[in-house]
Parts: sequence; structure tokens; C-alpha cells
Amino acid sequence: MNDINDNLVVQKPLEKSLPWWQKRPFSISVALLGLLFIIFMMTINVAKYETHLATGDTVLLELAPVDPRGFMQGDYMTLSYTIERKVFNALENHTEEDLYGTASRDGYVIVALDDNRVGEFIRLADAKPSNLTPNEMAIHYRIRHGSLKLATNAFFFQEGHAEAYEAAEYGLFRINDKGEPLLTNMVDAKFKAIEIKNTEVDKAQVNETPN
Repeated sequence: MNDINDNLVVQKPLEKSLPWWQKRPFSISVALLGLLFIIFMMTINVAKYETHLATGDTVLLELAPVDPRGFMQGDYMTLSYTIERKVFNALENHTEEDLYGTASRDGYVIVALDDNRVGEFIRLADAKPSNLTPNEMAIHYRIRHGSLKLATNAFFFQEGHAEAYEAAEYGLFRINDKGEPLLTNMVDAKFKAIEIKNTEVDKAQVNETPN
């Protein structure tokens, strides 16, 4: 009787076998596949961005005044565009639902390019026209809950360079074959892209760099 009790005491409980999806090798494999998928998607997005930047047609969109209290926010500036008001005016000629309703709307703003490639509003189109003239361009826009989404509403720059960008009059965009605008730079009233010169601090840092 004592031997039986001793065997029961020393006998270890059987370990419960985990299902295959809870085992460590499977979890590691899933994590690695997830990481590879994220890297793959990032690579695709970078390639898409570089293609857009290299092959998109250029257009300048005139900036509209914004609330001075919110114009500069340290390392970015809020943006609004003159053409947006003209788009709203054109939409008001359709139905109130286009502007204030909950219905979504997608379309294209057709602009004419002048000699400086400034885009001037011409008309709206529900689909991208195939018969644009050489000086016309179609820019995609969206209406969501009464808000117009035409181009980015912010331009980010290196902190400390806000003063240089106060001269901005236009946003320089690259437009891809889908009419999607990609903001690349700010342009002044003389149609020159604003380039940041090295500040005195930058120069000092360069001079202090050891040989």
C-alpha cells in the first residue's frame, strides 16, 4: 500500500500538448511573415512615391490666406488654395447635397495652365476627360461630409525655417496619371521654388566638424 502511495506522489502530471497554432515556431513564423509584409508594403509605397515624383506633371496652385494664428505651427504651415473656393462655387450650382449633404462625391477639377504653369479653374468633371487640351490638367478631388479634399492642407519643413516660407505664394505639385496631386515645394511670387540656405548655426556646425 505504501509503495502505491509513493508512486502516486512521485508521478509527474502529463504535460498538456498545445495546439499547433499556439506553438512557438508557428508564432515566430507568423511574426516574421508580418514583418516581411510590412517591409514589402513600405517598399511598394516608396517606389510609388518616387515614380509620382519623377514622372508627374507639374502645376502651381495659388495659396489662399488662412487664419494667421494657425498659419505657422513651428515646423509646418497650414495650407488653403484659391481654387478650392471656385470648386465650391461650381458645386453650389449643382445640389445642396453635393456641398452639405452626407453623400460622398468624387470628381476632377479641370484647370488651364498659364505660361508659369499656374492652374486656373475651368470646370468640374465627374470622370477624368480623355480629350484635354495640351494646356489643361485634371486634378482629382473628393467631397466627404461637406469638406473638400483637393490637396494636402499642410506643408512640413525643418524647424527654424519658417521665416523663409512666409514668402510662399504657390504650392508646387506633381500630378500623376490618376490626377492625384503630390506637394513637392513652396514657390514665391516670382515663381521660384523656395530653397533654404544654410543658417549661421548650420555653418558653425560645419566649421566645427573635426577633420
